[in-house]
Amino acid sequence: MSPISSSQKTHVGRSSQAEDLGLYIHWPFCLSKCPYCDFNSHVREKIDQDRWRRSLLAELDYFAERLEMGDAPGHQLKSIFFGGGTPSLMAPETVGAVIAHAKALWPHDQNLEVTLEANPTSSEAARFAAYADAGVSRLSLGVQALDDAALKFLGREHDRAGALNAIDLARRAFSRYSFDLIYARPGQDHAHWAKELDEALSLGPSHISLYQLTIEEGTAFHARRRRGELRELPVDEASELFSFTRDHLAKAGLPAYEVSNHAK
Repeated sequence: MSPISSSQKTHVGRSSQAEDLGLYIHWPFCLSKCPYCDFNSHVREKIDQDRWRRSLLAELDYFAERLEMGDAPGHQLKSIFFGGGTPSLMAPETVGAVIAHAKALWPHDQNLEVTLEANPTSSEAARFAAYADAGVSRLSLGVQALDDAALKFLGREHDRAGALNAIDLARRAFSRYSFDLIYARPGQDHAHWAKELDEALSLGPSHISLYQLTIEEGTAFHARRRRGELRELPVDEASELFSFTRDHLAKAGLPAYEVSNHAK
């Protein structure tokens, strides 16, 4: 999930091409806090969807006015990205309202890409079709592992079967989908990672994000390491896995375009 400051929910930024705009919407709520996560995410029993919808729309108006007064009037909106947190906890009505309002505020490319990050829990996966109807064109799944023991270690709410089911549902609902995996986990060796990576590739993503596990200050994993309960993979072994991953994905037709991201 994308990091963002605690005071910021929505951000409009310029891409590498001056005429393009990208819109990032942050949804900071999760069902649980993963032990490795240091992003702006919070567990809440209840979320006032109507209030958040109104606030997000008002913030879009605010940024539209700022851009019009600045150096970006009339530039095209090329992409919208819903990150978190867990955006698949947003009501589809909220997602649809944000997309429609953004399109009304800014000229937009006919191939506007709208991505939403989702977790593979069954309750969220059932919403995939509703998100597609709301205007989402690409789903990014936080799978993180294809192994039940690893998923438990990472504090995920889903299991391997749930991950595979969510990927299948995403494939049916969206023409484009991607998913994340976390590797260089404690005790993970080359053979096990190669097997997991090959299985991931067999699922047919055109984009995949592969993040090495890092222990960030303030997380549950950081506290466990401080107590001697968690030992990271040695740096030389993690480096070997990184090199193998880049080479293996390039040979499979998904070369790296960024440190952790690969795409056709």
